[in-house]
Amino acid sequence: MTPVRVVTLALTLALAAALTACGVRPTGVVTGADPATGLTRGLRLYYVDGTGLRGVSRPDSGLRDLPGVIKMLGEGPNKAEREAGLTNLVEIGEIDVTARGDRVTYRSPGAFFDSDRDRLPNGQLVCTLARAHSYLSSKDEARRIRPDDVQVTLDNGERRFGPYRCSQFLDG
Repeated sequence: MTPVRVVTLALTLALAAALTACGVRPTGVVTGADPATGLTRGLRLYYVDGTGLRGVSRPDSGLRDLPGVIKMLGEGPNKAEREAGLTNLVEIGEIDVTARGDRVTYRSPGAFFDSDRDRLPNGQLVCTLARAHSYLSSKDEARRIRPDDVQVTLDNGERRFGPYRCSQFLDG
């Protein structure tokens, strides 16, 4: 065997050994941390189940404005969502919603927004409007607003309640 072949063979064997024995030992199953929580992307409507508010996705909603999301909310959960225990507690009357910057105001003359009994329907409105406002603003990079930054005021014609952030209602 020529010296060149010996050197080539030695280098080949050394390289093969290095590639097959990299020093990493096998391990058992490694678990991760808890799953991510908080608001996700896209349009979501908020309904109520036995434990509080639950957001449901409406990926192909065709939403164009905030009054439209109130109408969608008023339609209630779909059949599968109802079978899963979701319900709508919001009574939709006159729809008057305005937004400026990260602020949204929902006006509903004669509505009850102030009692403990109204916490869940208020949360449905606040979280749905916050998500919808963020969703609509995301179509314009210059005015993109995060759902967590949206503040919603509820106005019953006699008194204003809030401003609220969705996180105030998601304490489950």
